[in-house]
Amino acid sequence: MRMFSKVIVPLACLTITATPLVGLAEEAQSDGGIPYKWAPWKDPENPMILKMTDEKDVLFERRDQSMGAKREPGLFYPNRYTFGPNWSAIPTFLGAPIAQTPEDLKAAKVDIAMFGMTIGDQMLPGGRFGAQQMRSLIDYMSYPAQGEDQFIGVDIGKLVMADYGNAAANWMADNQVNLDEVHKIVSEILSADAIPVGIAGTHIQSYGFMTALAEKYGPGEVAIVHVDAHYDAYKAGAGRFVHNGSFFKLAVEKGVVKGSDIHQVGLRGQTPGAYDLNWMRENKLNFHFQAEIEKNGWDAVLAKLLSEVKGRKVYITFDMDGVDPAYAPGVGTQDPDGLTAGQAIQLVRALGIQNEIVAAEFNEYNPLLDDAHQTTGILMDRLIRSLLGGIQGRREGITDPMYYDPERINHADQ
Repeated sequence: MRMFSKVIVPLACLTITATPLVGLAEEAQSDGGIPYKWAPWKDPENPMILKMTDEKDVLFERRDQSMGAKREPGLFYPNRYTFGPNWSAIPTFLGAPIAQTPEDLKAAKVDIAMFGMTIGDQMLPGGRFGAQQMRSLIDYMSYPAQGEDQFIGVDIGKLVMADYGNAAANWMADNQVNLDEVHKIVSEILSADAIPVGIAGTHIQSYGFMTALAEKYGPGEVAIVHVDAHYDAYKAGAGRFVHNGSFFKLAVEKGVVKGSDIHQVGLRGQTPGAYDLNWMRENKLNFHFQAEIEKNGWDAVLAKLLSEVKGRKVYITFDMDGVDPAYAPGVGTQDPDGLTAGQAIQLVRALGIQNEIVAAEFNEYNPLLDDAHQTTGILMDRLIRSLLGGIQGRREGITDPMYYDPERINHADQ
């Protein structure tokens, strides 16, 4: 057995070099944290400003398409086989073909351009991985996307769909900076007269959607249907102008949207308090708390919401925690109660039938917190399909948001 002995060094043997204090104090001026001379990201004139480096962030640099294989603008499939589940294919959203540029979208006359969102802005990490998980769900649904909506009897495969890749996000940078890429991707899709459908990521991304829509249609021209357990208009905090729970407040105060354009469903949890509820009322937000659904019933609240947005262009921002965690456990800010899966599916389908949908996003899916059957991811998939069913139903002349296919509500001979 080896023996170790403790070595004690007398203090007299240590040589300590003292740094003169004169001059160091002047150079090391700071806000109490890292001195400014060692923190180039700090602005001594304004401690609330974080400076960026001069070099370009490589994560946001677009690939030079001219360097790849020559092809005509349009959609292309990355897979070897004409049919098959995602484990025998390179997965894409709903099995759709790929588009890389606005020219691809325009050439193919794309109706729906789905793209992945990858900003993680939650206390519980994992939302950034949701987009890739949604492409590769272990699910029985066939690829490419096809089949009839089993409520209204229309085939979503008649819509021209594309997977438009992901919006890049720097996993280390300030998430406010990451919003630029969401804005750019949404704007590119809108420029091609397609409907952008953002998938996964966290709810801060809605700010990029709202700014792009405001540029396209003008502030106040689009009604927002916001499904969420939380009202997301918290006072500014977390050292940022906008974060996962404050984007509506900044959007209203900067004039990106009007408070009266916001229609919220499923609110619960521990907020808002008196201050925030007063702010919501002063700015004329339309809100439907879970308490209203419990007291008046879902049918009455749905009818009221539909009447509020009837005749308007609509952008849907759907936080998966708006659904009861019994149906959607894989979320970062779980609150019991909420919409049932059936109510959520009915809501997006009804909106797709009644309104002109100009954009939608389904966010806050955290695959690291989902169950083994990917219940939350599969519900998000079905919500997207239900919205597409409503959009196609509207195109086929269905006007009643509460329409049901007669063949699916009566088995008797017609």
